Amino acid sequence: MNMNAFVVQTEIDGRKREVTLTLEGASDGNGASVALAPTDHPNVWHWIDGSSRVPVHIESDGVSSVAVTVRGYRYTATVHDKRHSQLLEILASSPSQQNRTTKISAPMPGLLKGINVADGQTVRKGETLFTLEAMKMENAIKTPVAGVVRNIAAVEGSALEKGSLLCIVEPVVD
Repeated sequence: MNMNAFVVQTEIDGRKREVTLTLEGASDGNGASVALAPTDHPNVWHWIDGSSRVPVHIESDGVSSVAVTVRGYRYTATVHDKRHSQLLEILASSPSQQNRTTKISAPMPGLLKGINVADGQTVRKGETLFTLEAMKMENAIKTPVAGVVRNIAAVEGSALEKGSLLCIVEPVVD
């Protein structure tokens, strides 16, 4: 195992994407590979794919989150060393993780403008559950997991504090 290997994970168009990044370049495991070359500009790299060179802007939070901008499209991703990534895969596949309920809470204080689901409704990952107005902007509160909505605790039109429970999403048991 290459000790200088990192796994970059993101979701694009509803599909999980994963790339292994080493000092020699990046590979998606399906034969596609690219190289990143530094430029004279901070946070700007050249994405080299065959004979084409595309400027890429990369920003990091200094821990494990990065934002990559390519041709005007911005993608967020997490970066882990290969061993950490393998451990996360093992933990995610455990029976207890697959049967875990997910609490959906208000990410910020605001006014609950809309409830888009009903108790007992089955939802897909990324589906909008609630609309929260904060600082005159409407924010879509989406579910991070697929499952069944339970215990809707919020009332439309009510003022919420950050962290207020909105509902619970239970996993679908096959």
